[in-house]
Amino acid sequence: MEIKIFDHLKDYTIKDYYPIFIIVTGYMLFRPYLMKIGAELQKREHRKAGAETREAAVKKALSLEDVDEQFEEETVKNVWGRNARKRQKNVMKQIEKRYERQAEIEANYESDEEIAEFLAE
Repeated sequence: MEIKIFDHLKDYTIKDYYPIFIIVTGYMLFRPYLMKIGAELQKREHRKAGAETREAAVKKALSLEDVDEQFEEETVKNVWGRNARKRQKNVMKQIEKRYERQAEIEANYESDEEIAEFLAE
């Protein structure tokens, strides 16, 4: 089984290649200009979008209706992580209790040794 991909190109003449050549060279010549035009259009779009977002931010900061929404968002942020802070606080309390217990045990052990020394004398 032989695959004949380029067999149809044998029948092409120079006149058949002219349109392909013109299209390819035209694209190669105009591509840099097209890229510059595209970049300029993109810059304009970014500036426009940036200006719109700035205007929206200013309106949001100055409007009184948005103050309530901002307050609600802030309270939600303050609630976020509350349980984690409680767990951490409980863990710290447990660690402190362990250290206190260890200190009491060591103090009792030392006092037992002192008593034993006094009794031995």
